[in-house]
Amino acid sequence: MKVDRPSLILPEESREDFSQPWGPVFSGPLRVLEEIGPKGVICIGDFVSKLCLEAYAAHGKPQNIIVVFDHTSRRVEPAGALEIPGDFSRVKIYNKRGTLSLEALDTVCGLVEMESVKAALEVEGEEDMVTLAAIACLKPGWLTIYGIPGLGSAVIAYSCLNARIAQGRILGLKPLSMACHALD
Repeated sequence: MKVDRPSLILPEESREDFSQPWGPVFSGPLRVLEEIGPKGVICIGDFVSKLCLEAYAAHGKPQNIIVVFDHTSRRVEPAGALEIPGDFSRVKIYNKRGTLSLEALDTVCGLVEMESVKAALEVEGEEDMVTLAAIACLKPGWLTIYGIPGLGSAVIAYSCLNARIAQGRILGLKPLSMACHALD
């Protein structure tokens, strides 16, 4: 199997550990963005990104916002085009299903480190595992929000513990070239 971009794959024995919601799950509009007033937010998934962009359009906050989407919902349904505001930078990244590409990890962490950021990351492939990078790279005052199909949105606030757990999970991933099976 030829690998164009370095990626890490989730070992089969770890899938159950990754399938559980990381934080509290909410449904409906993301009022947490108004109530908590985070310094920044990373929104993962097409539906969650849409909710984050709606909250941003209505209230102008949070000031720092990164949306990550792949144009599908529930891995198969076309999600439709997101209306990305003109003041957002647009970045295309590659992230194969079931993996975390080093490109995605580097891009997310680099954006979080910026003093001010409004970015839309369009993923070629699938954005699910990018959630791990988003949690690992958070800084104080930031949230990661990701969608759980059929349930709602999980909200994870920065904490040293959350960051360390995510970083540990990243270390538990395997280089794609060492994977026992190919991904489609």
